[in-house]
Amino acid sequence: MDDEKKCTFIILARDLLSRGELGGNGENIAVPPIPTEHIEKDRKEESYPNLIEQTLHAMIGDINLFLSEEDDYNSDDEENFQQQQMLQTKAPAPAELTQAELDIMIAVESHRHKALGTELALMMMYYGATALKLRRFYVKIKDTNHASIKLFKEKLGFVECAYAECFGEYEFELKCETSKEMSELVEQKWQSLVKKTQPASAADESVDGNGRIYDVYECPVSD
Repeated sequence: MDDEKKCTFIILARDLLSRGELGGNGENIAVPPIPTEHIEKDRKEESYPNLIEQTLHAMIGDINLFLSEEDDYNSDDEENFQQQQMLQTKAPAPAELTQAELDIMIAVESHRHKALGTELALMMMYYGATALKLRRFYVKIKDTNHASIKLFKEKLGFVECAYAECFGEYEFELKCETSKEMSELVEQKWQSLVKKTQPASAADESVDGNGRIYDVYECPVSD
């Protein structure tokens, strides 16, 4: 990605990939197998030069992480104030991006209300915690968007941390002390989701013998 503070994944619908849809010129599309092994550093876009064109028909939305630095400064804390004053006299350290705003968009209406949001959020959060070392995720949701509030508050365990009355917008967060704790928390939520929505045989496909989520690229998404 060009922007080091933004991470975007395109959402492909597995049911559309398996149908063998026709391309724009009417020709049959030979969709390449989606990688299931870990993505190596030397694997580049050139390895799948026609991937975008071959999967356009299956794109139903995207999911994003907007990375930023946490601001832990408390103006009422005298000790923190003094520390901030001392830091201003030193050369600024590189920003440590430990949090991200999570944004999910399912553009194709036929694929909404199918529990995709929960699975996608958990997979993206797992990627953020393990690959990007994030320990806090937050979302901003309009107070009229009851479906999204239910998703993040009730299903994913986010808690309200702010409300902008002028915009009618809530902010919910899920936060841990370390990225490792976050990844473990997400794994627990994933296992709970699998037990509720899938038979044992399907659960075995997404969680290894130690109860850990497989690589984010391997996690199945329900159709």
